[in-house]
Amino acid sequence: METEMKNIMRKFFTSESEVFTGFHATYSRGNFYSTEGVPLSKMHIAWAENEPNNVGNNENCITLNVNGELADRSCDEPRPYICFRSADMKTEVNKCGTIDPEYELDEATDTCYKFHSVARTFSGAHFACSAEGGHLAIIKSDVEAAVLKKVFAKYPVAKILGSFKKDIAFVGFHGWADTSDWRTIHGQTLQEAGYSKFASGEPSNSTTGEFCGGICRSALLNDLACEKPIAFICQKKRDFPPVC
Repeated sequence: METEMKNIMRKFFTSESEVFTGFHATYSRGNFYSTEGVPLSKMHIAWAENEPNNVGNNENCITLNVNGELADRSCDEPRPYICFRSADMKTEVNKCGTIDPEYELDEATDTCYKFHSVARTFSGAHFACSAEGGHLAIIKSDVEAAVLKKVFAKYPVAKILGSFKKDIAFVGFHGWADTSDWRTIHGQTLQEAGYSKFASGEPSNSTTGEFCGGICRSALLNDLACEKPIAFICQKKRDFPPVC
């Protein structure tokens, strides 16, 4: 595999490029493990010159360069990455066109939904949904609002862990330029999308910076601070992305 990785790096990346690998120390600082739980210390590796150096005491992820050498880097730095799956691995794709069992198809909307109980910021939620082949849920009708209400109901407060609001979740709309112009992440006004029912007294911008959209358990909408992590709901088409 090491040879294949080097060949891919040399084919697609420049000599200065580094890609993320499946090694990290996010759970135990300084102790690097693979995503499969194997300690890095048990593997034959080569570090790049002067690495690892843990700059800023914040380098908890491992990158690979074109020479096959490793370096510790911040996990928050945007970098390319290479995915791996064994050719022997058998996968069963569900009705939602994914191997993720948490996506469930709703026949009424012919759309798949997933509730994420691990809190993220609005941008983090957006990227998480995109990585799964979907996007933050966009409510297009009263019918779809009722569907999301049922999705939310499967996760009562006691089932959601963490110290954040449990009765509201991010969905796919935000304030465009200012909070008087609410639009979906696809650019439509809420009225154009088909659903614009806010909770009583909302949107209020009660804490300055409530420019992102959420759904209450009642299926009514609310404005939220974009940088305060909460749960979120993704949706995806059943036939996207196509699975090889």
